[in-house]
Amino acid sequence: MSAIVDYEFYSTVYCGKEADETSFPALCARATDVVEALTHYAVTEENINTFVPLIQKLYKKAICAQIDFFAVNGLDAIAGGTERGFTVGKVSMSGKSGSEIIHKGSMAEFIAPMVSQYLEQTGLLSPQVQTARDMPLGWW
Repeated sequence: MSAIVDYEFYSTVYCGKEADETSFPALCARATDVVEALTHYAVTEENINTFVPLIQKLYKKAICAQIDFFAVNGLDAIAGGTERGFTVGKVSMSGKSGSEIIHKGSMAEFIAPMVSQYLEQTGLLSPQVQTARDMPLGWW
């Protein structure tokens, strides 16, 4: 389970009602994966406390919003609704290929709208990825 968001934060600060304590760990782990990917892994369990309290709270709320999304739609929502095409022998069915699904943004339908709402206020959605040159000396 993510140390960034715990059930107490989810239920008392975010006021989440969709996930119970039993399902919370799995939902939280997958939701954290989504939010980490969206923010290019800028926030980790180790560095979250270096961000100002408002950014920490918004980041945690983004994870909670994704937890609710998965609680309502199921953890297999991504696998089940992609409408991929396929070919068997000479028969071909149209649909989206895996690369089209990812590169053309249709994965957005599997992300809770409130996730973007919370993260937009943090500056963490920047597409700029930190490189070794940008890191402090001794990073290796």
